[in-house]
Amino acid sequence: MLMIAVPIIGLVVGYLLMTRNVPATIDGTPLTIRTHALTVGGALRSAGFAVDEGDAVFPAAGTWLSKADEIRLDRARLVRVYDTTQKQPIELSTSALTAAEVFKQAGLMLGSLDSLTLNGLPVGPNEKLPFGREMTLNYRPAVQVRLNVDGRDTTITSSAGTLGEALWQAGFRLREGDRVTPGMDTALTENLAVEIHTARPLSISVDGTILEGYSAAPTVAAALAENGVTLQDIDTSQPGAGDPLPEDGVINVTRVTEEIHAEQRVIPFEIESLADDTMFINETNITQAGQNGLAATLVKVRYEDGLEVSRQTQNEVILIPPVAQVEYRGTKMLENYIDTPEGALQYYLVIDAVATSFSPCRQGIEGYCSNGTASGRTIQKGVVAFKRNWFNLFRDTRVYVPGYGIGVVGDTGSYPYSDSWIDLGYSDADYVPWGAVKVKIYFLSPPPSGFTGVLP
Repeated sequence: MLMIAVPIIGLVVGYLLMTRNVPATIDGTPLTIRTHALTVGGALRSAGFAVDEGDAVFPAAGTWLSKADEIRLDRARLVRVYDTTQKQPIELSTSALTAAEVFKQAGLMLGSLDSLTLNGLPVGPNEKLPFGREMTLNYRPAVQVRLNVDGRDTTITSSAGTLGEALWQAGFRLREGDRVTPGMDTALTENLAVEIHTARPLSISVDGTILEGYSAAPTVAAALAENGVTLQDIDTSQPGAGDPLPEDGVINVTRVTEEIHAEQRVIPFEIESLADDTMFINETNITQAGQNGLAATLVKVRYEDGLEVSRQTQNEVILIPPVAQVEYRGTKMLENYIDTPEGALQYYLVIDAVATSFSPCRQGIEGYCSNGTASGRTIQKGVVAFKRNWFNLFRDTRVYVPGYGIGVVGDTGSYPYSDSWIDLGYSDADYVPWGAVKVKIYFLSPPPSGFTGVLP
């Protein structure tokens, strides 16, 4: 009997020792479950909570309880969705926590201007829905309404119940004497056509003064004439003379004059760059110096309200043609070695440059930290950055900078003072500030495919 009792007692003790308290949230209510269960689902069942189809359990019911720090159960409830464009409601059992999630499950697209109510009260698409009880969501999709306002066509989008509500929400403040067809109590339907006629106040800026007036004319030019303002020669107005009156009633008249001036222009010479495989890269031999040319031009100068606003070349005569500069650039790769703490390194190009340094939290933007790079590498020592055009050419190749070591071209940066620039990467822990130091960059062999020796 003793041999039988000992294992049984051990099992009982083990079972009791397995008892644990698990924090849980059931339909938004926090509680503690005391359980011997081995899984999340078992813990919920031991506390009297059955997991039905449509319920959301986090983590999943089959998860070992030893791997769950907390349990959340959102039980499904019946939700009816009434769409004003449909005769029958959509019913679904869901544990969704927001109206946006409910609509997604119902296969409905919820627009930013659509109207939404919960049990008769307005509700936002991302507001938390109540737990554990049936609910009704009423949905009125926004429709487009075609407006003709004093001859100008426009559209508004609204989910309001009537035309009057829609116009108010769109910012139309109609006054006594304004005419709206059809009536303000008309229910909104898709592409409802509406005409609005208003008597509009005007503020006309002309000749340094502001004229106040009223007009219901169909065009700006007619409204200006009614208020004693005429457009002469090439004068302009904003809006244009043939445009309908603006909504805000503001019209700006600009007095325009033009003059013809004679001017001379220097023609910059072009550079013809040729490759020479007998010279090393970065070597240049100018065989013909360039010379600028000279041209005589007639220029039309435009003045608006007495101020010059543009110059347009009318025609041009070449007095002295430019002479192109012819230069040869070396393309022969170096095959030299440099002794370094890392050993002898072969390089094909060496240039003078400016060096700065960066780290995840030292990238020139206050309060900004990021480990990412343009190549996907992590910012740390051994990752260096060039300007974008150099990065595109030398990406994933190696360089050597005395005092820093070997680096892989893995990121892009910006330095406004020189193209010959390198940004030396560090982690935040081993960051070394370089300021703007003159260095030599050794481009280690082999060169990238397609490199001709000409740096961007």
